[in-house]
Amino acid sequence: MNKTLYKVAVVGRANVGKSTLFNRLSSSVKSLTLDYVGVTRDFLKDIVSWQGHTFELIDTGGIQLKKSEDPMTERVRLRALEVLHGADIVLFVVDGSVGVVTEDRAIAKEVHKFKKPTMLLINKIDMKITQDNLHEFSALGFNDKIEISAQHGTATGDLLDRIVRMLPKDKKEVEEKPGYRVVLLGRPNAGKSSLMNLLMNRDRVIVSEMPGTTREAISDEIRFCSETIQVTDTAGVRRSRAVNETLESMMVKSSLQAVRDADIVLLMIDSTDTEIANQDLKLASFVFETGKALILVRNKKDLVTEHIEEQWDFDVEQYKHLLDKLEIINISCKTQYNVGKLLPLIDEVWKRYQFHTTMSLISILFKDALDRTPLFHVGQRLKLFSAKQIADRPLTIRLNVNEQDWFGQSQLNFFENILRKSYNLKSVPVKLLPRKIKPVDY
Repeated sequence: MNKTLYKVAVVGRANVGKSTLFNRLSSSVKSLTLDYVGVTRDFLKDIVSWQGHTFELIDTGGIQLKKSEDPMTERVRLRALEVLHGADIVLFVVDGSVGVVTEDRAIAKEVHKFKKPTMLLINKIDMKITQDNLHEFSALGFNDKIEISAQHGTATGDLLDRIVRMLPKDKKEVEEKPGYRVVLLGRPNAGKSSLMNLLMNRDRVIVSEMPGTTREAISDEIRFCSETIQVTDTAGVRRSRAVNETLESMMVKSSLQAVRDADIVLLMIDSTDTEIANQDLKLASFVFETGKALILVRNKKDLVTEHIEEQWDFDVEQYKHLLDKLEIINISCKTQYNVGKLLPLIDEVWKRYQFHTTMSLISILFKDALDRTPLFHVGQRLKLFSAKQIADRPLTIRLNVNEQDWFGQSQLNFFENILRKSYNLKSVPVKLLPRKIKPVDY
């Protein structure tokens, strides 16, 4: 997000409703909300606009002030404190239904140290027990407080009004929308978060050897070739039979939704696997079917043996109907091998994704191909009267033909192959839509 925007941080102990509030204010369900402690690990960000003002809302993991021997918990703690330090305004969320607890007092003490404009948000005001506990929260020492229900939206409009009034007056509000969106997709532990941090040139995402470290779609922005690119790291996607728990099911749904919102997807696979996993092929097909540009990124190149490379060559030949359409790049997040080539490749694929041609050029191309290699259906010759590009992102071409039903997948593949041989459309999906017309209609 643009650095000139005001930063409003949502903090508090685990499971008090921070993520529910974030989703309510941002109008986009990005943060997973479950009755588990510590679902949110990385901080999430979104742009909020209200009454002509714009600010950056940041959802943090639950703050734990004691240093932890668990590396993951310690990283979450440090990340939350980092967000608190950089915030312009702090929204300190507490659970009104349980009253003030020891953790709330400790966090309040820490927040006071930062001397940031802070509003105390007493959540779950819709519960009767919260009314009985309200008097306790004065002990936390915040004069500016509001009673809300994040789940039902009670008083969130008033909350936004008060946030706007608290915004510093000496900063310029600028929202710079991304030129395009890139999503990192793949199975758990493929190296998505490590690549995200390399692209950001900082530790934006918590990385661990433990599969499933990233639970939500984490987005941030970079500049390259005068473009603002939004990069999103997603939770690892397992095969459906392996997804049992509610949390992991929601993680997978969040990842697939991120693909639908993307322009370009980097499908990361582990190069040390002795063969291409069926799950990776399914993900690649899903991305193309969704109409998104796709780059295959083979990570851990530094660990690849000659035997693994031979198996890869065999797999490429076996699945060439799909893999021949893709840009494939070998990288190593550990040694940073080829990582510097990734952004230029992404930029090139973005340009291809916006490919446009004229009706006359595409019609001549396809008609000439059909003259050289006639296609038949039960002895009847297939005719193409004209072709026209009707959309890009994804590239979509309408084929005006004599019989729509005669143009099955093999016939459409014929035209797609002609198109790809004539133009460099690697990593770009192509959609061909046959439509029956009469010659006089053309």
